[in-house]
Amino acid sequence: MNKRKMTLIGFAFLILFILTEILFPEFLSNKILSYLILGVGFTLWIHSFRTNNSAGIFSGSFIFFSGIILFVSSSFVIWNPSRMVFPALLVSAGLASLLTFLNNRKIFYLIFSVISLLLGFNFLYARMSFKFLVFFSVIPHLLASIGIFIVIVAIIFLYLFRNKYHSEENRNEFYDFEDKNE
Repeated sequence: MNKRKMTLIGFAFLILFILTEILFPEFLSNKILSYLILGVGFTLWIHSFRTNNSAGIFSGSFIFFSGIILFVSSSFVIWNPSRMVFPALLVSAGLASLLTFLNNRKIFYLIFSVISLLLGFNFLYARMSFKFLVFFSVIPHLLASIGIFIVIVAIIFLYLFRNKYHSEENRNEFYDFEDKNE
């Protein structure tokens, strides 16, 4: 992705952010910030997955799951959200490590993932009287809210990469054509 496209995307998010603040000031809370964090994490994850960069996969996944935490805390009534942050970040680190393990197959990613997930869910259960039935009943709402945003970001991202690969293929065909004429 070239710098011009990244700059245009940045300005588009900035303009969208400013228009939302002017037109719908009550909508602009942590929810917009969570959408931005989700988008950044998802695009970093996709780019790192395509380039086989384990650190980027972990970082993108962790940023994405942190955006989900922010989205949940801004969308639902949680009586003491400060008690949720540390366990949720442990779960995010565990899930990010699991995705990194699925790409890289190194055992320490799996060990870190299992330990982080177990500690995170243990702290969630102990500190917040976490109820799995309530958690599972909220998942469809989360998927509907976040899923639409992820699909939009994925379509934009795939469009940008599709144009890049098509231009490289055309350039290679042009060079092949020149070689045949010589």
